[in-house]
Amino acid sequence: MTDPRREPGREGARRGRQPPVIPEGASVGPPDFIGVGVHKAGTTWWWALLVGHPEIDGVARRKELHLLERMRDGPISEEQKDWYYRQFPRLPGHLAGEWTPRYMAMPPMPEIIAEVAPEAKLLTIVREPVERYRSGLKQWQEQTRRRSLKRSEQAGKREALMRGYYGRQVKRLIDALGRDKLLVLQYERCVSEPAEQFERTLEFLGASPYLPDERLLRMRYNATVGRKDSLSAKDEAADT
Repeated sequence: MTDPRREPGREGARRGRQPPVIPEGASVGPPDFIGVGVHKAGTTWWWALLVGHPEIDGVARRKELHLLERMRDGPISEEQKDWYYRQFPRLPGHLAGEWTPRYMAMPPMPEIIAEVAPEAKLLTIVREPVERYRSGLKQWQEQTRRRSLKRSEQAGKREALMRGYYGRQVKRLIDALGRDKLLVLQYERCVSEPAEQFERTLEFLGASPYLPDERLLRMRYNATVGRKDSLSAKDEAADT
């Protein structure tokens, strides 16, 4: 029998991902934090630092499970909430959460979070938008080629572009949940001063001070390699 904690993230959520095993003495409930964005801005790196903290429990320590996407298509039932809460077992004094960068770009998500986990702290990392666009589009192109998918290049460019409209995305989150619930980190500052920005993250979450190994602080995950397409002048000037 397949261990549900090892199911691929998005597919596991689509199939009705089974909750992880609850350790003895642990409790379940709404997540203490949710990473909501953004794509190609160092979120896998930051997630690895977070779940390396001795008092932070991720969802089976996996990232991008897309758990809240199941709740977009209608009223949220108590059964759905209970299912979601069971994904977050934590020991006394520990924190638990998830991180799915796509959440921030999804207009319905702030209201979903406000209903399901209104007390959760939200984390996002933003990156210089043109460079983020180029990196995101390059990844989209590589995935299309590797999986032999038939996808519109224009649709890929549009998706990469829309994910960079941070202002409207942040406003939706603040309007629904309040400014005090959201920490916005800057990717470039995380790269230049990782210890300081990670300390800031832990303080926001209410976690104990913790300094990871220097190698982990400087490590990069899922770095985009190869030539990246430039953002056209037309797209760069677009405001919708």
